[in-house]
Order: sequence, then structure tokens, then C-alpha cells
Amino acid sequence: MTRTAIYARYSSDLQSEASIEDQIRLCKEQAAREGMRVVDEYTDFAISGGSLANRPGMLRLLDAAKRGNFDVLIAEALDRISRDQEDIAAIYKRLSHADVRIITLSEGEINELHIGLKGTMNALFLKDLAIKTRRGQRGRVEAGKIPGGNSYGYAIVRRLLDDGTVTTGEREIDETQAQIVRRIFKQYANGMAPRQIAMRLNSEGVAGPRGGMWNASTINGSRQRRNGILNNELYLGRITYNRQRFVKDPDTGKRVSRLNPEHEWITSEVPHLRIIDDGTWEQVQIIKGRYTSQAGNKRQTQKRLLTGLVKCGRCSGSMTIINRARYSCSAKRERGTCESCAGIGAAELESRVLNGLKDILLGQENLIAAFVAEFKAEVTRLRKNKTTQERQSQKELNTLNTAIARCIKYITGGDGDPGLVRDQLRDLEGRKKDLERALASTREQAVIEPHPNMAELYRRKISELQSLLNDEKARSKAMEIIRSMVESIEVHSGKERGKPDVILVGALAEILTFTQQKNKTASNGDGCRVLMVAGVGFEPTTFRL
Repeated sequence: MTRTAIYARYSSDLQSEASIEDQIRLCKEQAAREGMRVVDEYTDFAISGGSLANRPGMLRLLDAAKRGNFDVLIAEALDRISRDQEDIAAIYKRLSHADVRIITLSEGEINELHIGLKGTMNALFLKDLAIKTRRGQRGRVEAGKIPGGNSYGYAIVRRLLDDGTVTTGEREIDETQAQIVRRIFKQYANGMAPRQIAMRLNSEGVAGPRGGMWNASTINGSRQRRNGILNNELYLGRITYNRQRFVKDPDTGKRVSRLNPEHEWITSEVPHLRIIDDGTWEQVQIIKGRYTSQAGNKRQTQKRLLTGLVKCGRCSGSMTIINRARYSCSAKRERGTCESCAGIGAAELESRVLNGLKDILLGQENLIAAFVAEFKAEVTRLRKNKTTQERQSQKELNTLNTAIARCIKYITGGDGDPGLVRDQLRDLEGRKKDLERALASTREQAVIEPHPNMAELYRRKISELQSLLNDEKARSKAMEIIRSMVESIEVHSGKERGKPDVILVGALAEILTFTQQKNKTASNGDGCRVLMVAGVGFEPTTFRL
């Protein structure tokens, strides 16, 4: 019988969650009519069909097809599989390579003609939908309605209309939140920095716009994009629409914002939503303009070698670059919720990490071979323990089966008190079920098998890293390798002020501690330390070979 998989998807803007169940039911009926056996179902809930990258259900389906888990894929329509021309062609190509046919309830069996024509039609549908959506949003702005999400300081108003529908886009002032907005504007106008304002609000337990903590960026926002509390013109009683548009990155599938020319912006006056007076607004904008002109409002565009890896040793939050040259705890700067005093220059941190790794690696020629030997010994021990446990459980299970059979024979033979035997039999049956579950669980646990060339593969990576660490021009390449072995870089306050401890957590540290059973320390010559400590377990996924 032909093995069949079913794929269903609904997008939150067009369908309801029940649509998934409807699609699967119809596809199962089609499979039954064709005499096919459904072996698996794949779904994506509330996910747009415009990008493959953010659809875990489809990605699992493609992986299963590659492994040969099914022969036919059934979906309600081709647009359920994808609306993007590039993605639908890629999906069809991968499934064809895996000898998987695609059948949809709307189009029948899919071939190259469907991919070309329907793919184009679906792409045009998305474009037309975007145009109609923007047209509808502009109409709402002209009517004094909010076309998007809610802003802090306002409450959504729902009213039932005569035709039974509910109003959307209407707002009213939330006086409690409006008081916080006025307070922020007043404190900023009086010279208080956004970080200080956020710190005070957090210390008082005032919930932020999303219910969490306040950040300085939430208050300050971007003057260019007109976001953030201090730039929101709705507080002046003015709706500004079409400031920016969103496009999807073809590589990541994520939305990227792009600023529209100011002459394309649409504004509408809504005086009943005014929270801030003109005088306070102008005073705030003058101050913001002054700081913008002095600092140039320049963003860090060059990616640092350790970007995304550096964590605060006190709160485990991310550390970000300040003044374009130094790492500092973002939770302390943006929220005031961390008391860490540890900070470190970006260049110093990079030098300490790379030089420390070089000192350690160059002095450990047989490190990987020793680790692999220990790793294989541990795998052998686990395998023996598993076999012994299975043998003992199976022996006890056989004994229980014999005892159960004797009890049943005793009852049916009419000997003794059947009530007492039944109680004993019930206990034996319970123990039998426990053993069967334990045996099934043990058999499902796969013992890790090390790659036969693990030592050589990792030795090559370490050798490449060693050579790159000796070349100043190749440090960016070195960091690509380091990122595969380092989970995070923690910065802790050191014993001496201004000289923090830097701790690397990840696979490389795990190898060092596993083989030598102690932490390794490498000096950088200035009295500071680079420590190597173990991170998570040493399963193969940790090493990312």
C-alpha cells in the first residue's frame, strides 16, 4: 500500500485554526479513496506561506521525504504548500528527487506546469493582497482610526454595529498609562536621561508597554523612524501612517523595515487622543535633536568578532558595545536591573580570548586523541550498563510471567481462596506493566556512537584554528571556528578592579575538563585570567562537527 503524508497550513490573516483539521480530514478522505495509507501529518499553524525558512512543519516534511518515509504528499491546494515562487519550485525539486509525488485536492497530481503557472498566480495573489491591505489601512486612517497595533497610553474600544460586526481601530485614552507617558515627557524635558527614567520605572514596578521591564530604547526610540515613547506623534493627537514598509529577506524569511520618503506619509488629526501638549512636545524634540546632532546618531555597523557571545557573569544577560569600544551589561544600562560593575574593552576581550586559546591549544598536542579515548571508554561503559539492565529486567519479567501463569492456574483449578490469589495477581500484573515500560524506554535510548574519524576531524579543526590564531589578518576566520566550540563568554568582576575574569563556556572547555579533570588557566601577561570551564554535556551535538 502506498505510504502517504499530509500537509496542512493556515495563515492567521486569512483562516482560523479549525482550518487545519478541515484540511487534514479532506486529505485523509482522498487518501482512502486512492487506497493509500497515511503514515504522518505535518502542519504549520498561523504561518504565512510567503517564506519557507520560518515553517518548521514543512522543513520536517522535507527531511522525512529525504529519508524515504513516504511516497506521496497530499495537500488541499498548492498554495497550502507555498505561495512563494522560489520556495514552491525548491520544494517540488526536493520531493521529486526523493521520488515523492505531490497530489492536491484542487489541482490533482502536480507537475512542472502547475509549479510555473500556479506559483506565479500565488505570488501575484500575495502582491495584490498587500496592495488591498494598504488601501484598507489608508482608508481607516482617513476616517481617524488606528490601522495597526495599540500604543502605550491607549485602550482598544470594541463596539457592536447594527450589522452584527465589531468595530476595529478605535482607541480611547487609558488614564493610568497616560500619566506614565506625561511623566516620561516631563522628566526628559527636565534633563533626566532615558536610562534613568527606565531605571526608576522598573524600581517602582511599573509594567512596560508589553507587560515586562522598561528599556531606555523603549523610551528614546529612533528619531528617524519616529518610534519609541518620545517620538510617538499619536500623543499629540495625530495619526501618522506609511512611515515605513516591510519586506521579507529572501535568505532568512524575516521581515525587514525600510523607511518611506516623508512625502508619502499620511497623517490624520485625532484631537480626542491627545495626551501631550505642544509646548512639552517641542521642548522634548529640541533636546533630542541636540543630542542627535552632537553624537551623530551613528550605529555600530561593523560586526565584532565576539558579537552575540558575550554575557554578563552576574545576570547572564547580553553585554553590548557602548561608546563603540567597550562591552557593558545591557540590563544595567537599559533597565537598571543589574548591579554588575564588570566591563571590558572590545579589543582587550578579543585579544584575551584569542591569545588564551592559542596558549592552551598549542600546548595540548594529544588533547583530542585523549578526549576521544575517554569518550569511547564512556560509551562502552554506558552500553554495558544498558545491556546489564535489560538482561536483569527481562529476567524479572520472565519470572513474573511464570508467577502470573501459576496464579491463573490456581484460580481456575478451584484450589485455595481465589480472593487472596486475585489480589496477588493484580500486584503481579502492575509490576509487569512497570517492567515492560522500563524495558521499552531502555531500548529507545540510543547509545551514542562516536564517529570513527572524530579525532582526526576535530584535530583538523584545532590545527586550522591554531594557524589562524597566529595570523592577525585571519582572526575573523578564527572566530567562525571558535563560535562552533564556544557557547558563551562570561565577564565576571575580578579580584582587582578593572581586571575582570573572562570565562569561556562550550565544547572546547568540556574537552579540556573531561580529559584533564581540572580547569585550565592561560595568562595574557597583565595579571588577568582567561578561564576555561565546562558547559553543557559532551554529546556530539555540542561539538558541531
